Amino acid sequence: MIKGTIATLLPFDASLLSISRTWINDEAVRCGTGTEGPVSDFEHGRWYEASMADRSQRIFVIGMGAGAQAKPVGLIGVRGINWRARSAEFWIYIGDGSARGKGIADEASRLLLRFGFLTLGLNRIFLHVDTSNEPAIRLYKRLGFTQEGVCRQAAFADGKFVDRILFAILFDEFKDVPVE
Repeated sequence: MIKGTIATLLPFDASLLSISRTWINDEAVRCGTGTEGPVSDFEHGRWYEASMADRSQRIFVIGMGAGAQAKPVGLIGVRGINWRARSAEFWIYIGDGSARGKGIADEASRLLLRFGFLTLGLNRIFLHVDTSNEPAIRLYKRLGFTQEGVCRQAAFADGKFVDRILFAILFDEFKDVPVE
């Protein structure tokens, strides 16, 4: 468990599969993650098993509140960890709509970045976000991510190709971002 003041990163285990499947099947969450169509119980179980076996990723449950009693509201993680280059891709979603807009994603992201840089020893953490996802773009800029480029027509959503922005933050840049 990684504690903050309003958010806690909790271990992701099979006991939370049902709620995380509910989140990913929410249309708003699915659009933001790029997940295709409703996810079946079987598919979600396969994803979970593969994720837990994959040593190149770390996944946490975002808890709203401090400590073990924090209410699960989303998932966050890094994937594709490249140990030689010391880089990984960041991802997050708040599945519980009542937890959005309360600073939970901000603090959870800071906790995960601290974990990635200080515990895993990463040097670069990057992400991709649709150009239309303005709340996420504001969050990433506030966290200290730098826009590195635009990946043209890199995703397909709502029947059309959409551009995605590539953001990254380096360890030396993260050290200068206030913890808050």
